[in-house]
Amino acid sequence: MSAEMQAAVLGQHATPPEYLQWSIPQRGKGQALVRVLAAPISPLDLLCASGTSYFGAPKLPYIPGTQGVGIVMEADALAPGQRVWFSCDAGMKPGDGSMAQYCLIEEASVLALPTEIESDLAAALGLSAIAAWMALTWRGRLQPGEQVLVLGASGAVGQVAVQAAKLLGARCVIAASRDEDWLQREGSSISALLPEPRRALSRPSCAAVCMLSWAIPTMR
Repeated sequence: MSAEMQAAVLGQHATPPEYLQWSIPQRGKGQALVRVLAAPISPLDLLCASGTSYFGAPKLPYIPGTQGVGIVMEADALAPGQRVWFSCDAGMKPGDGSMAQYCLIEEASVLALPTEIESDLAAALGLSAIAAWMALTWRGRLQPGEQVLVLGASGAVGQVAVQAAKLLGARCVIAASRDEDWLQREGSSISALLPEPRRALSRPSCAAVCMLSWAIPTMR
């Protein structure tokens, strides 16, 4: 393996990264080196790169990218050649991220991917899909026949939550959003258009997923 790789390197906050040759990181105990197959550009990546994140401005230069899909090249506990989804702390803590040919990650921050899931799709869904799925299953313990209310349904987490709730057997999925056009296109059981807020939010909001176990006669 060459000692260098190609990477998108951010040299100045709030500017596009440059495509440069960069040293391949050397792993330590409990870390894995992955060859990146796909890396999305998420709202969190843009926030960190802007230098205005509530995590603080990241030290420059650095490689952005808080998640991706790749092949394990070297690791302690993971099998080389295994395809995984991974997350990392680039932009939130010192260190480089996924927008490069190789990325160094913590072994605990990976999920093995089934062969039938495409790398681009898994990378695009990423943290948003995991957040929605965990809200419905681990936290909400959704059971077939129950009802689900998704606030902020047109966002990345909310869109996955609406579809996942259907797959998990929800009897009724209520999608609430301020995006009227999206509500008209999506396929929930019931859509609710939310009013515009009276004041600007001080920080980004995310979808809220609620389980409704009671019966509402008007919902069919």
